[in-house]
Amino acid sequence: MKNLVIIGVGGFAREVYWHAQSSIGFETEWQIKGFLDGDVKLSAEDYAKLPMPVLGDIDSYRICEDDVFTCAIGTPQIRRKLIEKILGRGGIFVNLIGRNAAVVPTAKIGRGVIFAGHVAVNDGAEIGDFTVINNFSGVGHDSKIGRFSCLMSFVNVAGNAQVGDEVFVASNALIAPKAKVGTGAFIGAGSVVLKNVRAGAKVFGNPALEI
Repeated sequence: MKNLVIIGVGGFAREVYWHAQSSIGFETEWQIKGFLDGDVKLSAEDYAKLPMPVLGDIDSYRICEDDVFTCAIGTPQIRRKLIEKILGRGGIFVNLIGRNAAVVPTAKIGRGVIFAGHVAVNDGAEIGDFTVINNFSGVGHDSKIGRFSCLMSFVNVAGNAQVGDEVFVASNALIAPKAKVGTGAFIGAGSVVLKNVRAGAKVFGNPALEI
C-alpha cells in the first residue's frame, strides 16, 4: 500500500482530500498520509481545518519509499513549480480519477491528473500531465488540454478546442468548439470564449474580452 501526500494546505487541498477518498485506488493502491506546506503559510485557525496532519514543507520533506503525490494547488504556475521540485527528487505522482468520472477509453490521459466528481472526458480528447478538472466539468471530443492547467467546476470545453499549458479556467466558463486558448491564459468565471485567446491574456465576459 502506497501513502498519498497532498501538496498544499489551503481550501483546495481540503477539497482534494475528499476527492481522493472517492477516487480509483483509494484504500486498494494507496491511503492518505497527510499534507505538505507549499508556497504559503496559513494561520493557526486555517491549519486547524485540515483533516489530517501537515507532514512538513515541500523543501525539507524527506520522500519515503512508499510515498506517492498529488498537487492541490490551483494556480498553474505555482503548481508547476512545486510539482517540479518533487519530481526533481524522484517523487512519483498518481492520478486521482473519481469513480463516477466518465472517461472514455479513447481519451489520452497524462500523469498526475486530478479528475473530481462527475467529470466527463470524451472520445479523442487529450489531457496533459498534472492537469486538474474539477467537479461537473467536461472536455469534448478531440479537444486538447495542456500540462499544469486547471479547469474549475462546471467548465465546458467543447469539441476540437485547444487549451494550452498552465491555463486557469474559472468556474462556469465555456470554451467554444475549435477555439484556442494560449499558454498561461486566465479565463474568468462564467466567461464564454468564442474566439482564440492569446498566450498570457486575461479574459472575462460573454463573449470573453481581454482586460
